[in-house]
Amino acid sequence: MPKRTGRILCGSGLVLLALVLALSAAGVSGSKELKTIVIDPGHGGMDLGAKGKFGTLEKNITLAVSFKLKALIERNLPYRVVLTRDKDIDVSMENRSAIANNNDAVLFISIHTNGSFRKMAQGSETFFLSLNAPDEETRKLAYMENTSSELEKQIEDKNKDEVKMILWDMAQSAYIKQSSQLAEEIQKELNIFLGTENRGIKQAPFKVLKGVACPAILVEVAFISNPEEEQKLIKDDFQRKVAEAIYQGLKKYTKLFS
Repeated sequence: MPKRTGRILCGSGLVLLALVLALSAAGVSGSKELKTIVIDPGHGGMDLGAKGKFGTLEKNITLAVSFKLKALIERNLPYRVVLTRDKDIDVSMENRSAIANNNDAVLFISIHTNGSFRKMAQGSETFFLSLNAPDEETRKLAYMENTSSELEKQIEDKNKDEVKMILWDMAQSAYIKQSSQLAEEIQKELNIFLGTENRGIKQAPFKVLKGVACPAILVEVAFISNPEEEQKLIKDDFQRKVAEAIYQGLKKYTKLFS
């Protein structure tokens, strides 16, 4: 398999990449040695993410949880961990996936907190990539995550963007089994460790996942829009439980695909 790069491809280049990834995953994905995991703290800088009733910002929670998860993995597993950001800075979605590809990441985990117009919505849920959302609530969540950054509101050719998404969806489909399994293992642990409502695993068209050339998931750890869960999210102990749950799910996944 050729070395992955962070370049933004289009047209025939994306088609070729999709085909190469599909063939590679079909042939050697089960025996691929895990070396680098990329953790993506959602949002950052001018991109605040969701905001809770008491003023808690998603970008701060995701970074805090990501640091704790990184420490757990590096302390207990023989893997290198790279963060897409380690401070409060803007990082475009394209650059997040480029960081994963340039580091030859074999797993990509994007950390977020959920938001909903229903204030009492609660629990955690884990996503992997699909072109279409399964329901209206998931579609709205994907829309908010995909358009939250002020730096990424430039006008794009709609048809061209749709073609790119389809091709990247083809590329990610090479890793559909691994991504769904990783999502399932992590979601199980989140339910156990946090004692929150099981919202299950789902597929959605998240832009941050579409350019990543490896199994990739997005974890919505809790609802920052729910005042009760917001109060939990700001506590160090709860953040550690979130990180522990993701770590335990990751550890079980690596046993299945090592």
